[in-house]
Amino acid sequence: MKILKEGKPFVWEKKFTCTGKGNGGHGCGAVLLVCEKDLYKTELSDMYGVYETCTTFSCPCCGVETDVKVPDSVKLLGKQPKK
Repeated sequence: MKILKEGKPFVWEKKFTCTGKGNGGHGCGAVLLVCEKDLYKTELSDMYGVYETCTTFSCPCCGVETDVKVPDSVKLLGKQPKK
């Protein structure tokens, strides 16, 4: 088989709402189409020192971070914005 023109690589994407979940709330409610390039890992710790790793995106409208659940097969390609 000969490739005449390469296609666009598959990109995972899903609609999410900016809620601020896992980060104190106060999201703006924007509905966003989030893809692998928008997601990054963050760590959450409680008062007992227990750490949990979260998958997070930052809203381009208000800057609030929201934690979301995505399939384990999704490669997180984004970087956490500097605050």
